[in-house]
Amino acid sequence: MFHKNPQTRSVRLLVSLGISFAGTVLCSAKPQDATSSSPSQPFVAQPVELSPGEVPLSFGDTNKVWTLPELVDEALEHNPTTTQAWEQANAAAAQVGVAKSAYAPKVTLGVSGTAAHDTEAGYLGAQEINQLNAAPQLQIQYLLLDFGARKAGLALTRFNLLNQNFTFNRALQQVVLGVMTSYYNLDAAKVEVENAETALNLTEATLQAAKIKRKTGLTNITDEIQAQQSVEQSKFNLENALGLRSTAEIQLASSLGLPGNVKIHVAPPSNPPALEALEQEVDKLIDLAFHQRPDLAAKYYLWQAQLAAVDQAEANRWPTLTTGVNLQRTYYQAHEEGLGSNSGHFDDASALVTFRFDLFDGGYKNSQVATSRHLAEAAKADLLNSELGVVSDVVTSFVTFKTAVKKMSAAQALVAASQKSFDSIQISYRNGLKSILDLLAAQSNLNAAQSTLSQAQKDLFSSSAVLSNATGSLLASRPTSAVSSTPLNPEQ
Repeated sequence: MFHKNPQTRSVRLLVSLGISFAGTVLCSAKPQDATSSSPSQPFVAQPVELSPGEVPLSFGDTNKVWTLPELVDEALEHNPTTTQAWEQANAAAAQVGVAKSAYAPKVTLGVSGTAAHDTEAGYLGAQEINQLNAAPQLQIQYLLLDFGARKAGLALTRFNLLNQNFTFNRALQQVVLGVMTSYYNLDAAKVEVENAETALNLTEATLQAAKIKRKTGLTNITDEIQAQQSVEQSKFNLENALGLRSTAEIQLASSLGLPGNVKIHVAPPSNPPALEALEQEVDKLIDLAFHQRPDLAAKYYLWQAQLAAVDQAEANRWPTLTTGVNLQRTYYQAHEEGLGSNSGHFDDASALVTFRFDLFDGGYKNSQVATSRHLAEAAKADLLNSELGVVSDVVTSFVTFKTAVKKMSAAQALVAASQKSFDSIQISYRNGLKSILDLLAAQSNLNAAQSTLSQAQKDLFSSSAVLSNATGSLLASRPTSAVSSTPLNPEQ
């Protein structure tokens, strides 16, 4: 079939191909030794069934109305981000155990066995000899001297553990911030739906008033048409608000670590955000952030870990001194044709001291030292850059929060003034003193003011949460220096 618009055809083709490729790429596939059947066809994988995480039983109650603290508790328990960070911290804790094991002797138990058959020529002709041996062996090795390599390695793993612990704490804070932001976005979206429904009711009332005035001959059909247009626009705005509310619900479920199709009913914010931060100076908030931000502490200990890696690389350039003991008992059983069989065992014991020093390695160890030093300097620069970022976060969040407080006051005054203006013009319109255009304009201004107020309220709550996150105050129940070397569990 001939297409008059080849551009449209190419767009349709790209869209269909895009859907096909997306479905192929995003599915989970079993390993298979095959490729696409044609250079023009995408690879089709054998799909593996994937199921989302189990929905907690607490969310099975569709009538429950959730408060923000309850949502935060659920997110900390079920969001995979916290589990991931917690497991990484546990892995770092296990690495400390690996480093400690270098201080213990290494004890190895082994058993070797042999079976031999041999034929020897003798005075009486060829003789066959069969022999069986079994030799258990115990070997003990201990590193006596390594010029601090083990000590540096243990320090490195401990600093890495602290880095992962503070990274875990920051992950908790980010999850909390995500829940709070999604919660406030959903609350604002619900208010927008209520505003849109109110606006629709007002425009429908205006339409009815225009119809009555036309029937009595006080106005013409133009007013009714304009009122009808305003009703249709209000219906469109309502559908748009409903769509945004659904999107906000999906985002909230995702922030909790739940599938997006889980329905969650939330209560509106019960208390306004605390305004004590406005009474503090920015420098004090910055100082607070430097003491409480876990990500900053994580970067510091990452730098310390890199310095420990330098010490370890330096120590690895020196010789090592190792001692060991070998104990072995060999059991044997032999049978020689014409002479019979004999069996028994004999013991062997030895002690050794090994001195090892690499005279030449092609510059490998020197390169390792240089690499570690450069990585330490890079980690230091990253720490300094993070400190600048913390300052920027705090200052920006503080200014945004101050602005949100002022915008909230202005929005409340705007709604009050818009409501008075609408009420006055509505009365004047009914008395024939104002036109339909004046009334519709007043309605539009009132709707815009109400939307501005809901947006200002969302910005106020969200900016308060962002400021708390910037100062490290979310979940900051104790100073970061008090965090133990043992990883916390995901709910803490």
